[in-house]
Amino acid sequence: MSVVTLVEPARADPSLKGTLSAAEQRFGAIPNFVKALANNPEICRPIADFMLESLRPGQVDWGLRELLVLRMLRATNTDYGVAHHERLARDLGVSPERIADVKADAWRRSPHFTGPERTLLEFVEQVAVDANDVGDDLWARLNAQWRPEQIVEVSMTVTTFLMIGKMGDALGVDDPVLFAKAPQ
Repeated sequence: MSVVTLVEPARADPSLKGTLSAAEQRFGAIPNFVKALANNPEICRPIADFMLESLRPGQVDWGLRELLVLRMLRATNTDYGVAHHERLARDLGVSPERIADVKADAWRRSPHFTGPERTLLEFVEQVAVDANDVGDDLWARLNAQWRPEQIVEVSMTVTTFLMIGKMGDALGVDDPVLFAKAPQ
C-alpha cells in the first residue's frame, strides 16, 4: 500500500498534464509509481520522462535489457518492478528459461545466454555490489564485446530501474499492471 497519495490526473498540478498524458499513452494507464511521483511535479517530470525513454527499443535488444534490469533488481533485493519486468520480458518474447536463469546466478552457466550476454550480466552484478569497483578485466571484455553506446545504454537502463525500484519500495507503491496494452 502506498505511503503517499496517488495523485489522479484531475487533481495533478497542471504542469504535469503532458507527462501524465505521455505515460497514459505509452502504458495504456498511468502507473501508480508516476501518480506517487506527481506529489512533486519537479521530480515527477524528469523521472517519468526518463522511465518512458528507457522502456523502448534501443541499441541493445529490449528483451535483454529487461533481463539485465531483473538481474539488478534481484541482486539489490528490490521488489518494486520485478513482476512488471518479468511480464514485459515475456511480452517481448524472452523465453521463460532466460527469465528464470536471471533470478539467481544460473545465468553464469546457462546455455540460454551467449558469452557477451554473460559479460553484461556480470557487469550488472558488479554495479549492484560496487559500481566503483568494475575491474579492468571486465571493462576489457565489455569493450571487446559491446559498443560504447550499448554500454552506456545498459548502464543507464539498469541504474534507472534500480532507482525506480528503490523509490517504489520506499514509497510502498504497487502497480498491479505496468503496461495495460502491448509494449511498443
